[in-house]
Amino acid sequence: MKNKYLLLLKMQFFNFLGINRLRYSSNKREIRRSFIIGFSWLLVIVLLITYSAIISIGFVKAGAIDILPIVSTLICSIITLVLTFLKSTGVLFGLRDYDMIMSLPVKKSDIVLSRLTMIYFTNLLISVIVVLPTIVIFGVSAEAGIYGSIMLLFFMPFLPIIPMIISLALGVLITALSCRSKHKNIYSLALSTLAVLLIVIASTQVQNMGTDELLNIGFVISNVADKLYPPATLISKAVESQDWLLFSMFAGISILVSVIFTVVVSYFYQSLNTITSNYATTRYEDKPLKISSPFKAMYKREFYRYFSCTIYALNSTIGIILLFVASVLLLFISPEILEKQIGIIGLNQILREVLPFVIAVFITMTSTASASLSLEGKSRWIMCSIPVRAIDIFNAKIAVNLTVIFPFMLISTVLLGITMKVSLIQTVFLCIVPTVYALFISVFGMYMNVKFPNTIGQVSIMQ
Repeated sequence: MKNKYLLLLKMQFFNFLGINRLRYSSNKREIRRSFIIGFSWLLVIVLLITYSAIISIGFVKAGAIDILPIVSTLICSIITLVLTFLKSTGVLFGLRDYDMIMSLPVKKSDIVLSRLTMIYFTNLLISVIVVLPTIVIFGVSAEAGIYGSIMLLFFMPFLPIIPMIISLALGVLITALSCRSKHKNIYSLALSTLAVLLIVIASTQVQNMGTDELLNIGFVISNVADKLYPPATLISKAVESQDWLLFSMFAGISILVSVIFTVVVSYFYQSLNTITSNYATTRYEDKPLKISSPFKAMYKREFYRYFSCTIYALNSTIGIILLFVASVLLLFISPEILEKQIGIIGLNQILREVLPFVIAVFITMTSTASASLSLEGKSRWIMCSIPVRAIDIFNAKIAVNLTVIFPFMLISTVLLGITMKVSLIQTVFLCIVPTVYALFISVFGMYMNVKFPNTIGQVSIMQ
């Protein structure tokens, strides 16, 4: 059992890091790309550790050293909860390699445990990034000193377990209830967008806070944790009093929860995967077939395919969503109040003059077409074999981008125009400039993907 579990975990680990591609691939471009991605992740980790250290130092300067353990624990738990929930759908159920894995002579518990271990290591990295700077700063500044830091260090391997299990349990429950739903990807996209917006808003608010406000929010977080997430309070009390009995309670609860979850999921693993995989092949309904133009058919295909990938949809729409959220918020915060808060004299007039280009900046962040051709992947041969012109395929992908942009752009433009009280000439520019940029980024994004596609193992669509 142990050897089979370790082999499955090794397979997961190699697949996650792309080690086999680096070892056996003869494509230098692919190897170079892997090194660039690895270096980028390393840089992001260093920046996040630095940012975490800056926040911890801010609490120390504000005189809130004692609440550092509970704040860092809560932040770590929230990040683990959100990120695990967003990727919970494809971790245990709906796997592409499910048939291959189930054909191996291994137990279902080994499969579940290997996948849970891989998720745990990913979340443990998040815990290290968030908590490690806190441990160092807490050890230097707090009265508990080095002993408190040592206890926090012992807590760190157990921090992601409970929020990870909660997220995965929610994911399993949603999978069980909505495996026959046609809109589960829409729900996931909405939750992902909401999480990103909350992070952006929270980051903006924290950057604008003084030391007194930072101290107050620290105590608010502490009180919230006490009511909503008792394990964080348990950690804080254990570190404060250096009580190893409380540490043993937390570690025992974490291990017990993970064992129960593994046993339950292992029992229902095969049946839930069978239901999930069978849905795609049994949901056909006998309806009259409709005939449409090549462009309309390709547009429908591209539109449904776009919303089938949550990560793709989130990354390509976040700019226009941020514009919409900003335009709604400005209805409740007048430009005059915003000018006083920021402290820039004449900010209202400056924004009124450059408003069309401000909207255009958010629009240029939204380009679904820039990667749509590369994301065809192995199915690109279908596009090359059907009797449809390449220009119709490109126009359909461009039309999807415009469909995503225009509704949010029109609503945001109207709201911003009303809030900023623009003149007639400014209204004309407010309509023309964003529209031109929307057309430009849609066509330019498609052009760049045609000129520089990810064509490894694929057939060119340009005929």
